[in-house]
Amino acid sequence: MSRTDATSHRRIPMTERNTNSMHRFPYINREVNDVFAKEKMHLDYIVLRPLILVVYFFVRILIFPLKFVFHRVPFGFEAYVIDWWMSFGMKYLARHDAAELMLRHVQIEPLLYRHVLATQNGSPPKKGRKLNGIDGDFSVETIEEVTQHKMTIGHDLLSYELVDRFDKDSFLENVNWIRKQEILDHEMFSKKALEFNKKHSFQLLGVTNIVLLVVFTITVFGDLRTTMTALNSFGSDSILLWCLKLLYIDDREAQVTLDFFMQEVNNRGHYNSSAFFSNPNQYLYYHIVFDEVVYDMLKNRPPTMAVA
Repeated sequence: MSRTDATSHRRIPMTERNTNSMHRFPYINREVNDVFAKEKMHLDYIVLRPLILVVYFFVRILIFPLKFVFHRVPFGFEAYVIDWWMSFGMKYLARHDAAELMLRHVQIEPLLYRHVLATQNGSPPKKGRKLNGIDGDFSVETIEEVTQHKMTIGHDLLSYELVDRFDKDSFLENVNWIRKQEILDHEMFSKKALEFNKKHSFQLLGVTNIVLLVVFTITVFGDLRTTMTALNSFGSDSILLWCLKLLYIDDREAQVTLDFFMQEVNNRGHYNSSAFFSNPNQYLYYHIVFDEVVYDMLKNRPPTMAVA
């Protein structure tokens, strides 16, 4: 069975169309669409992903009451254990495109926040700590640096730093100046750690399962405060979305794309999600993907000056 492709006017077998376009969405940039389309063909996505979701559902119900009683504050080992598992998965389990997407996300997010926080007459930002803080250095030379600098918890805290630092009046005052600025290139940060993935990984897990396991690990090993901080770190997305809709206020096509990231389930309508009902897929499809789309938009479709 076949059907005619409207663009090329040639007849394409249905099986080919299912493989190449079934899981590709117009509001997601091509690179991420490619990762998702290929991932859905792998056995780990078909078999392991549902299992992780089911197990996570029951573990979450059991573990949060225990945390509330016995593990309300950090004991000191939490960040190390979380990042040890993160680095282990990145080095030995993740497929290369998954490891690359995860590392790129860690590097892209602070650049997006720097972009919307920039002011025309502002003082140069203070140099932040390695893999921590919006103004930090996010080069990752070795896998060991992930654990050494507590990358996972530091990454989650970026959301709260943006909320604390963002000033609406300042942004509106500088919005036309920001439109003229080119966002910094994430290639300025080293990705040398990915070479360890190429050399050592068994290439077993795609990005969906890697994200699910990161959320699972934080939920199990984090103290109550750390876990709730991580599971609730979406306030920055709502600020970033608001900024982008203003930057692209005269670009109707960009506005349509941005509207697809406004669903309430994606924390646009509220700022406190329940630890018992939060969806772990949310971190991939509404957070990582959102940052990828926004970065690609700023890099390859610069906003035009608003008409007075």
